[in-house]
Amino acid sequence: MTKRKAYLWLQAAVCIVLAAYLSFSAIKTYREGSVRKAEHPMESIYVPEETAEIAVKIAPLFFAGIGLMIAGIVLGVKDESAGQPVKDVSFERDLLTARIAHPSRAMLDEQRTQKRLRLTGRILFVLCMIPLLVYLLDAGHFPQNDPEAMFFGLIRVLLPWTSVGIGALMVTSALQKKSMLREIQAAEEALKTEKKAGRTEVSQNASLPKRKAVLQVIVIIAAAAFIIAGTLNGSARDVLYKAVTICTECIGLG
Repeated sequence: MTKRKAYLWLQAAVCIVLAAYLSFSAIKTYREGSVRKAEHPMESIYVPEETAEIAVKIAPLFFAGIGLMIAGIVLGVKDESAGQPVKDVSFERDLLTARIAHPSRAMLDEQRTQKRLRLTGRILFVLCMIPLLVYLLDAGHFPQNDPEAMFFGLIRVLLPWTSVGIGALMVTSALQKKSMLREIQAAEEALKTEKKAGRTEVSQNASLPKRKAVLQVIVIIAAAAFIIAGTLNGSARDVLYKAVTICTECIGLG
């Protein structure tokens, strides 16, 4: 890992930790304030002292993030691929494998691996959604007279299981991408082997232009034959009469 990537990973980690700490602090402050307000209705949910305490705890991390951002600007560290289009590995893989007449054993193995990973990710995601579905089907978890308890209970169940399910999809997707890269390498080797054996892409597709030309000639001949047949049986006169009638009716002359 280069220093630039290490810096970007560190900056991303600081931002994620900062966002997570702010989110949990806000939820904690609201819950404690709600309990206090229920006991003393005249008090406010948000107390300046608690907010100041949270700000003091998070200040080092906040200034660390600001320092990393300034250091990155001064040193010119940036993600060079940020302005470039996203590389679609699956599209690149499909273009390359379409040129191969006979996939190699390594390519077939990687394709089976990708199918297993895709199926595994979906199964894990569905399994993570089952506890959430069970929770939603229980009406006791949704008290009508306590919307705050209902909301926090839903968040307590929704966030962990959804995070695990999405994480499983992300991990299996990353593994599929690596497998596709290995398949691309195997496909490049197979393509080189086929070219050496004389089964080049040009030889495989050499007959396509001829077939296209023959098809065009057949279509032109068929069209000319139908035009001539229609003229001889009087269809051209009928078409002209209907066209004239329709046009005169449209403008109000018919």
